[in-house]
Amino acid sequence: MNPLVREAHRQTERIDQETRKFFEQVNSVMSWVPAPLEHLVDPILRNLALLDRKLREFWDRVNQLLEQPGDSDRLKQVGEQWVTRVGGALGDVTGTIGLDKLRTTIEWEGRAARVYQATVPPQAAGLNAIKDVAGQMRSSLTSLANSIDTFWIAMGLALAGFAIAIATAVAAAFTVVGIPAAIAVILTAVAGGFALITTTVLALESHVNTIEVEQAAIRQKVRDLGSTWAMPNTADLADASVTDGDGSDWRPGS
Repeated sequence: MNPLVREAHRQTERIDQETRKFFEQVNSVMSWVPAPLEHLVDPILRNLALLDRKLREFWDRVNQLLEQPGDSDRLKQVGEQWVTRVGGALGDVTGTIGLDKLRTTIEWEGRAARVYQATVPPQAAGLNAIKDVAGQMRSSLTSLANSIDTFWIAMGLALAGFAIAIATAVAAAFTVVGIPAAIAVILTAVAGGFALITTTVLALESHVNTIEVEQAAIRQKVRDLGSTWAMPNTADLADASVTDGDGSDWRPGS
């Protein structure tokens, strides 16, 4: 598990523990209420019911996110594979097929040799274009991975702040008079946590949409490359005979 996601899980466990402490503390205080303060019981019970409902909504949202954490490490790994396995391999091939690397154009002449000379540079250019696509793919996947990491950093901070707020509420709930204020602290923390999580989710969704546009553009480049990559004159290249009398004869260079 990604360390950032693991930290978010740790904060949810902390929130759960602090929430249990809070309700245990409230139940302990409410088990004996002095007669002069009995008028506070009904409002406290109503606010506790409201708090319970808000906490359930909060957990439903948080658990939904934790069940779909994404995998930024895998995205970065795949991005590197695009460069090393695709871009790197194509770069090695491209480095061997330049006209300056081949003796064919030096040792042979004729129409087929000229076709060969005209064919090699576009093939190298096509391979370089694919290598560039591989680099763009890594950049796009790494950007998405970084956005996911940023999301979980924000989630961890939001959950940590929520845990601190509940711990503060536990300390304030030692008296019947203090319980309403403690409940208000947690309700405020829930609302703030929801707002921060919503903002963070929207930011991630916006960036995912940007990445989808990038990925669509990369796919279009691949399709365009497949349709525009210069095709060699296979008929002339295939005719490797030297003395059959047609115009494509290969001849040793002088």
